[in-house]
Amino acid sequence: MHPVTRRSLLGSSLGLGAAAVLSSCGDSSPSSPEEQAAATSSVLPTHVPYTEVEPDLPAEDGVSPAAFTAYPADPAQFSTETPGDGEPINFSGPTSFGLPPAMGDNPFWQEMNERIGSEMQISLTPAADYDSKFATMVAGDSLPEAFYVGNMPARNQFLTAKAADLTEHLAGDAISEYPGLANIPSESWKECIIDGTIRAIPLQRGLVGLNSVLIRNDLLAAEGIDKGDITDFESLREISQQLTGGNSWAWADAPIAHIRRMCDIPITWTISDGVLGTTLLDDRQEQALEAARTLVEDGSVTPDAAGTPASTKKQWFGGGQVTFMTDSFIAWFSLYIANSGVEGLDIQAMGIPGMEGDQGTQNLPKPNAGFTAFSAEVGDRLPTLLRVADWLAAPFGTQEYLLNKYGLVDRHYTLDGSDPVPTDLATEVNIGSLYYSDAARVIYSPGRPEAVQDSWEHQNAVNTKSVSDPTYGLHSETGSRNLGSLMGDLRAVEEDIIFGRKEISAWKPAAQKFLDDGGTKILEEYQASYDATEGQE
Repeated sequence: MHPVTRRSLLGSSLGLGAAAVLSSCGDSSPSSPEEQAAATSSVLPTHVPYTEVEPDLPAEDGVSPAAFTAYPADPAQFSTETPGDGEPINFSGPTSFGLPPAMGDNPFWQEMNERIGSEMQISLTPAADYDSKFATMVAGDSLPEAFYVGNMPARNQFLTAKAADLTEHLAGDAISEYPGLANIPSESWKECIIDGTIRAIPLQRGLVGLNSVLIRNDLLAAEGIDKGDITDFESLREISQQLTGGNSWAWADAPIAHIRRMCDIPITWTISDGVLGTTLLDDRQEQALEAARTLVEDGSVTPDAAGTPASTKKQWFGGGQVTFMTDSFIAWFSLYIANSGVEGLDIQAMGIPGMEGDQGTQNLPKPNAGFTAFSAEVGDRLPTLLRVADWLAAPFGTQEYLLNKYGLVDRHYTLDGSDPVPTDLATEVNIGSLYYSDAARVIYSPGRPEAVQDSWEHQNAVNTKSVSDPTYGLHSETGSRNLGSLMGDLRAVEEDIIFGRKEISAWKPAAQKFLDDGGTKILEEYQASYDATEGQE
């Protein structure tokens, strides 16, 4: 670990790209870490859990989400009012799936507009390209009324300058007027609060955003392999070679993140005795890179892995061209929906063995997959936009959740008992509305109680040895401006190493450059924020 003392005084530089975004947002003078911590506590929305449905498998100590093996037979109606105001709502967001049929050819989209009472005009961009498009919208001052906010430099400054202030509507008990949003755990709201103001709504994921390796277990079984046979890196390598041949490969991508988990270095930032540090200069980084490179050299990774969007990799996975794919835990269930016509489809998740046996370390995800903000120019339309967000966040077990997630009965799904089983037309539902607002997540896969049980057990198993990012909820002004570009440069070197364009020895100089160019300053600022936050508790 590379610790940073509280007295170190290294500086950093601001990248030109970050500076350009800042210039479009105006100047900002961030408050002290102590003031930020106090301000966050004062406006944090009150968590009001939805209690109308009893889970089959409970949440574990507030860490693992509750699980449901069946949808309620008589779903409750969440809202008795139409949330929209009759005027169109413009939203821009990403998608990890192929683009759906346009509104005029999409019965689901039309039905949603009818029930909301406003036309949802949604502009979708493939997830891999969204941040770039968003930066263009910001630079051109062409933001829609509602927009997804992902990775960007100076995010806090941007939101303060360009996003509507939601505080009076959502702070503390005020959020009870929006019960779907109130059902989202308080932890998810912390990243939405800037200097005592709420500037966005979270797209909560919790542990359903867990970094995972998903397995086409049916393809594995056809080769006479059990996922439990993967007990260390050597067995993983041998099985990967066995699964590769002809027009099929073991891997959709080079699994560097998974191998880092196997090496017990799954996160960038660490904490020990109250002092923050980094794993970037740990010798195990080179071990992980060497292992990932070995899989590429073996031919076990599809040659088109680098630069291919996630949506295409999902298609490879569903089509059986690959057996293993890194993705978030929640994709376990969405892939069942997207590939409902694949006979015998059996999806599992890979455990995390150590490189030489025993157990590796799972990294717990941040609670959110991003945020939705509303333009500061929306004026008195803001309550309408929040009511629509609340409607889209209707909790599991309601009629509205059933529509939002599964579409129209007898077109997008049929009922198997009380469970909605997707049809071949289910892809029409992927219009991107769930990037505007989404329900608090649970574990559920319709008609697949075994998958629910398997996934709940997997999640609890990997959590027995896990770490959280200690910088979650902390603030670094340098990080908000510079971290994305610094990480991008480091990942470019990482990819060059894995795919044989650079030697393993290129890693440590690149990691040191990351620290010299701003990483150390970011750690200092995180440390100050951590110290202030601890002082508030």
